[in-house]
Amino acid sequence: MTTERPDARRTRLQGLASVPTPRSGVPMTLVGVGTPAPTAVTVPEPDEPEHRSRAVVAGVVVVVLVTLAALAVVLQIAFPGAPATAPPRVDQHQGAREHPGSVVQFGQAHTYGDGLEVVVGVPQPYEPSDNATGLEQGVPVRVQVVVTNGTEEGFRPNTLEVAATSGGSEAVNVWDPDQGIGLTGPDVSVPAGGTLQFALAFAAADPADLHLELTPALYGYGALVVEG
Repeated sequence: MTTERPDARRTRLQGLASVPTPRSGVPMTLVGVGTPAPTAVTVPEPDEPEHRSRAVVAGVVVVVLVTLAALAVVLQIAFPGAPATAPPRVDQHQGAREHPGSVVQFGQAHTYGDGLEVVVGVPQPYEPSDNATGLEQGVPVRVQVVVTNGTEEGFRPNTLEVAATSGGSEAVNVWDPDQGIGLTGPDVSVPAGGTLQFALAFAAADPADLHLELTPALYGYGALVVEG
């Protein structure tokens, strides 16, 4: 009969107590059973707030750029003829200052810088036809206009403009087609070196006090002031 010593039993119990069990919470590794050992799992660290802020800002910038590009395309489709930039403003009367006019007397010639010469004759009384218009206020008078084309190109006086005053008030332009009197020059071309004569008429409050402001063409010439 074998008798076990009390101290040997305590040693065995202490050794059994150190063996890990499922309830002890200590990981166990079983050898020879065929179950793989657990592997370590790495948990990713959360993004830092600074990184998230940069990502949000970058996303907003991309959205704004895409929106602007889309808006530009829409405007181009809606207004295909619109220029990318506004064209420079052009003064319509800028050309009229290329060859300035002057102040002359009736019967006195004025030659513009390009060689165009204009003479307005002394006002003369005239008898309008039955079809004449613009005679309601004033006495009808007429003037003879002589244009000599000293330029190197043909000249058309069909855009000639003339305004008249008499006795401190406006003198109405008379239109008398039966006598070849129009409100402007005739629609003919005066060749270089050629001369053209035509008449203009007005209803003047005071025929002895007539002032004209004549512009030979719509662009390129200043006004010629003619007075008695």
